[in-house]
Amino acid sequence: MPYRGFPHPTARAARRPVLLALLALTPLPFPSAARAAAPLTEETAAAMGSFMQICARLLTGGDAGAAAREAGFAALPADRAATLLRGGEGQVLVARGAHVGAMVLVLTRRPVACSLRLQRMDVETAEPLFVRLAERTARPGLSVTRAFDGSVPVPGAGAARQITYRLSSGQPGRADLALAFTGDADPRAGTQGVLTFGTLAPRR
Repeated sequence: MPYRGFPHPTARAARRPVLLALLALTPLPFPSAARAAAPLTEETAAAMGSFMQICARLLTGGDAGAAAREAGFAALPADRAATLLRGGEGQVLVARGAHVGAMVLVLTRRPVACSLRLQRMDVETAEPLFVRLAERTARPGLSVTRAFDGSVPVPGAGAARQITYRLSSGQPGRADLALAFTGDADPRAGTQGVLTFGTLAPRR
């Protein structure tokens, strides 16, 4: 199943300034030498850019599933998706990259969240790209704070690196957004990278 990347954001998404700030950051830059020398680096960056644009559709009320299918993902049957959805409402779609291997995209409505799991990832390159992406979203009316930076346990393995940012408009009653990166540099890991974007409970 080929992975093609993702086209430009829709006009509907552009009407949402917070998410437009995120969309403007893709595709993600990386050194030209790395592009030529490391196909995994190139494909990791492309997957991260597509992840942000697909997730923006979900958060603006658009059809993220259709956006994912345009990018080369295919929906899992409901019975196979149920395990990953853990009883929630949503969709699970899969694709395969030549270098990142299996990619699993989980879209949920309650809570609104979007998660992309990469079987293989250039973790060393992906982490600074993620930090750059997250921190560049800060602007008037949108604060970005690093909420977590450390290690998290991996079932059946050691620990993985995780960074989480909280994006907040500061408006009472409006939910904040969480943008998280989890990377496991161990090539034996079944999943080396997880990207997550979704809503948090409103601040009181």
